[in-house]
Amino acid sequence: MLSNEKLYPVTLGVYMWSSQVPEDPNFTILAITGAAVSIIPLVALFHFLQRYWRSGMTAGAVK
Repeated sequence: MLSNEKLYPVTLGVYMWSSQVPEDPNFTILAITGAAVSIIPLVALFHFLQRYWRSGMTAGAVK
C-alpha cells in the first residue's frame, strides 16, 4: 500500500527494526528506543485525560 518508507506508521517501523536484530545486533538499541519513543504520546494522553476517564467510569455506578 505505502511505497514510501517515510509514510510508514511508527509501529511498522519498529517492527521492521526488530526483525533486523538477528542479522545486525546494533538494531536492538534502535528498536528499544523506537518502542519507548512511540509509547510517550500515549502515556502523555492518558495522563492528561485521566480526570475525564475516571469521572466517566464512576458516572454509571450511581443508582
